[in-house]
Formats: sequence, structure tokens, C-alpha cells
Amino acid sequence: MSSRSAPNRRGSNDPEHRGLEPRSHSPMYAAWAQVAHDRDAFPTLTDKTGELQRRPYDWTDGVRGLTMPTLLVYGDADSIPVSHAAEFFALLGGGLRDAGWDGSGRPEARLAILPRRTHYDILQSPQLAAVANEFFEQET
Repeated sequence: MSSRSAPNRRGSNDPEHRGLEPRSHSPMYAAWAQVAHDRDAFPTLTDKTGELQRRPYDWTDGVRGLTMPTLLVYGDADSIPVSHAAEFFALLGGGLRDAGWDGSGRPEARLAILPRRTHYDILQSPQLAAVANEFFEQET
């Protein structure tokens, strides 16, 4: 990644992603269908999102400049490779050294990789709630 554009493992150019049928079975579509005025516009939304994701961008300075405690959460089968998640975590000071016997060297940032989760179903994971609750409880 070198902190430049985080390419998806798949994109809207993927033949499987063309048209509504393959996408209509996803949790993301189910959420869209509950609120959308035009359910048939879902492929247009995902195609435009794919176009944006293929544009080069570099979040290095922005991520490195975050000063508040930050929780990064990804799925191990996410469209964002785990190696990219680790790079973001490193920009926040995480994963660069041992925290020490007493844990005093822990960074303010946290990284969670949830097993068997994707970018599309991570919100349904009970593990996400547990990780987020622990993070927010320790920040208050």
C-alpha cells in the first residue's frame, strides 16, 4: 500500500459485480433496500464507489496526524488487505514495538481484525460490538 490508494481485492470492473443480481444477496443491499427510493440504482452506487476507490489517494499524513485514541477494525476477509490495515496502525504508532511487561508502551491506537468477516458483513458481527464497547469504556 505504501499508504497510497488502498485498492480493493475486487472492484466494480469485476464481471461478478456487474448488474444487480449478484449484489442483491448481500447484507449491504438489504440495508440499501430498506431506505432507498430507487432500489434498482444500487449497481450505480457501487459502480461509482468503485470508480472512487480506483483513484489514487494518499492518507499517510492525515492518518499520521490523528492525535485522538483511534480504533481500526477490519475483517480478515475484508476488501482491505490486512497488510494495509497494519500499515495504517503503524502510522498511528501501533505494532512498532513491544508494549513492555507492564503494558505502558501500548499505543493510543488499537487494531482489531475480526475473523471470518468481510467489509460487507462486519456490522453484523457481535465481535464488533465487543471490541467497540471495550475501546469506548476504557476511553471514558
